[in-house]
Amino acid sequence: MAQMIPETIPSKASKGEELLFKVLQERLPENYLVWYEPTIKRLLPDFIILGPAFGLLILEVKGWYAGNIELASHDFFQLRREREGKTKIESHANPLKQGHGYFSTVADKMAGFPLLCRPDSNYQGTLAFPIGVGAIMSNITAAQAREHALYTVLEKPAVAYRDELLDWADFSSGELIARLKGMFKTDFAFPPLTTDQISTIKGLLHPVTIVREVPAIASSLPPEVDEPLPTHATRLLSLDLEQERLARTMKAGHRVLSGVAGSGKTMILIARAKALANSLEPQHILILCFNITLASHLRSLLHSDSRNPQYQECIEVLHFHGWAKSFWKRLPSPKSFKTEEAYNQHLGEKVLAHLQKLKEEKRWDAVLVDEAHTFDKSWFPCCVAALKDTEEGDLMIVSDRNQGLYKRREFSWKSVGVNAIGRSKKLAQNYRNTQEILSADWDVLKPSKAKADSAFLAVKPSAALRHGPMPVFRSAPSKWESIDQTLAQVQALCEAGYSLSDIAIVYKYISHQEAAAFHLLIEEMKTKGMKPYWITENAEAKRTYDSQRPGVRIVTALSSLGLEFKAVLLLWVEQFWGCHDRDVAKAESERRQLYVAMTRAQDELHLFAGGQTRIVKELRESGNFLLL
Repeated sequence: MAQMIPETIPSKASKGEELLFKVLQERLPENYLVWYEPTIKRLLPDFIILGPAFGLLILEVKGWYAGNIELASHDFFQLRREREGKTKIESHANPLKQGHGYFSTVADKMAGFPLLCRPDSNYQGTLAFPIGVGAIMSNITAAQAREHALYTVLEKPAVAYRDELLDWADFSSGELIARLKGMFKTDFAFPPLTTDQISTIKGLLHPVTIVREVPAIASSLPPEVDEPLPTHATRLLSLDLEQERLARTMKAGHRVLSGVAGSGKTMILIARAKALANSLEPQHILILCFNITLASHLRSLLHSDSRNPQYQECIEVLHFHGWAKSFWKRLPSPKSFKTEEAYNQHLGEKVLAHLQKLKEEKRWDAVLVDEAHTFDKSWFPCCVAALKDTEEGDLMIVSDRNQGLYKRREFSWKSVGVNAIGRSKKLAQNYRNTQEILSADWDVLKPSKAKADSAFLAVKPSAALRHGPMPVFRSAPSKWESIDQTLAQVQALCEAGYSLSDIAIVYKYISHQEAAAFHLLIEEMKTKGMKPYWITENAEAKRTYDSQRPGVRIVTALSSLGLEFKAVLLLWVEQFWGCHDRDVAKAESERRQLYVAMTRAQDELHLFAGGQTRIVKELRESGNFLLL
């Protein structure tokens, strides 16, 4: 059974499209991907089929009736339509010509990726797999096509007529593949496409699913290919099947995603923003978060996409305080309030009052909130009020109670004006971490239960998809010696092939006592060519964080929320002594902060202790670490 995107065909689809959708789903093998109406530069082909050993086939489905066709040519058709007692003649492109228009767009985009092209000299620069175009005439039989002189402009095997389409339901997998292969004008044998090639094709077919562009590696090409990849070759990492389906099927209205760390919440949110920015009507989109560094990270990811300048034009990315400050020159000082909660409440009320007076054209078509568990209760009515349509406008909220780093009031979505009934989804699959890292992370957390109507749900992660080395725990007699261990490990990671920007050193805080040792770490990294990028050096560094800048990242545990790195080195774990605080709420908050820091690691996690506290003893005795 083929993998369909979306998983079910929308109700707006025609009967012919419904029939073809079912045939492709039931008759094609599991390793085939079938998209219904993927957006290609704001064009909507009906179906695209991709198989590792098949190639790519674009299919147009037309539900026209032979008797309604007034004129047919290789370029266009004229159809007679009867509506409300009136006759109207409509012009449409020949479906094969229409399909070849999509073909040109797809082929041009793919030719720019060496990973997808043949490297040998005879065919250099041409695609490494065939692309075909076909048409399905779902309401015209082959006999009717000949009777009405349509067959000469819609000829088999590039076209399948209704009588043949009905027979496909009884075809075997091999028979259907052979018939679809017959639609290719040019076909040739090729090595089956690799996972990286398919991911790159997926990203080009549906750009909103692109996570990021990274250098291609040796395994990106099939093993049968002898020629090496050009040094500049890249590959596109794209959303997985379930994430893509979710991003594609999301509709307008208020929606809430609750997911574990590494479940792809932020990637789905970005995909949603891209989809809205690519829609036919211009959209004014706002992404909000709490963390200044995360806002800078998301902004750099979206606004640095040179292939899609509309993202910079349509999408604003701000942290909540920065958003509030955009309405006034200065915000009130938190020091003038008795508690942080009182300050947050005042800020929320002030922003809401401003938004309620804001003209509709100044508001947003969509508001997307990342890491919503960091928001105060009073800020969510602001998110609703910012919408042009407060009832059915796009409001997407993603959260993970397990990563709640700040003391926040309990509330229900209904109490803050968010209509999430029937529009909530849990994401339990962890895609980021290895199973070894995930096991260590979850043992640290020890989460408490949330109230049944709580806005932020605690979701327990399911098993990770990958395995890797055990996390490593290193103990040193002093913080200075811990610095030496950290430097040595960064050097080892570089020698193992990690790029500098794939490595992050995460720390909790720098007190007066640690300052000298910490600055030595930075100076030694500079000397050794590790290009330390201290993201949280000051407020300006946070505001201007650039995800494209090279260098080993250095960031606090709090500011690491929402970021991810292939290798994480957690410095001075003993600073998380609050994990054993007598105040249960404080201990749980501290554990969440440690959990967030550890879950930033995709492949390797290294913990360093330069002193002894109860949390050091707990981690060493947990059995989740290789002790050095």
